[in-house]
Amino acid sequence: MISKSTLVTGANGLLGYEVVRRLVAESRTVVAVDRSIGEVATLTDQAFELEIGDVHKLHEIAARYEIDAIVHCGGFSGPMVGRDNPALMFKVNVGGTLDIAELARQIALRSGRCRLVFCSSLTVYGDQPADDITEDFPLSPRQSYPSSKIAGEAILSAYAAEHGVDAIVLRIAGVYGPRRKTSCVLRRMITDALQGRPTHLPYGMGFPRQWVYVDDVVAGILLALDVETRPSRTFNISAGVNPTIDEAAAIIHELIPTADITLDEGPDPEDVTLGRLSIAAAQRELGFKPGVPLRQGIARLVEAITEPHRTERDR
Repeated sequence: MISKSTLVTGANGLLGYEVVRRLVAESRTVVAVDRSIGEVATLTDQAFELEIGDVHKLHEIAARYEIDAIVHCGGFSGPMVGRDNPALMFKVNVGGTLDIAELARQIALRSGRCRLVFCSSLTVYGDQPADDITEDFPLSPRQSYPSSKIAGEAILSAYAAEHGVDAIVLRIAGVYGPRRKTSCVLRRMITDALQGRPTHLPYGMGFPRQWVYVDDVVAGILLALDVETRPSRTFNISAGVNPTIDEAAAIIHELIPTADITLDEGPDPEDVTLGRLSIAAAQRELGFKPGVPLRQGIARLVEAITEPHRTERDR
């Protein structure tokens, strides 16, 4: 199911930007929207500033470009963002998803189809240390962010059941990559090492963290966007492994021998304790296959972070 024109929300963010880049590289028509278009405007002339909640402009853009598919990456991007303003978190994430679901319903009424891919999060599972977490595991959020994602999933489930909206939910692991702007322990350890600072974390030794490189997530999103038929509506997207923070620190030390990283025992108090996500459904029904192992992804991140430091030293 190759869409004619795809709308990407949150298009200047970590995921949205790379989705737009891939679609443009494949010579596909893509319309990018975000509250600030920034760098994504260098990828496409069809990039527009759009505040979540501006439904009139949203529908006008969709009609102008004959949108028939949507990738919804917009909204608050993690539990570390907007922690002190839960009301705004719910307004943006839940209200924004409702607006997108209604847009998809109206597009489908007019044109007969509209695929909608929604970027949810592994945090919806809450604390569940057992491995092989499948999509039918109970959801147990303990923060506003995963609660807002569950609400978005429920909205799409209702729109799919009652109105035939062709929605696919992707529960995505912790995404890392060069363009990530929000808090990231990998970036912190690398940046500290490059700047000659020690890193001490009061947690992390033996604590698993399910990172997935941004390119693998984008591949999963495009597979979900294009798949013809599938029995499931919800898929886990991860690297299929759950390395510990100390294992990641060891990789960074191998790549940057001067790195001085120390960790205490125990879990990150601001993160969920979650066993390895099963990606069997995504592999079977979408053809998803993660291709960037942690060491390779960290090496890419080191290179991306090193370049600005190298430029500064050369001035």
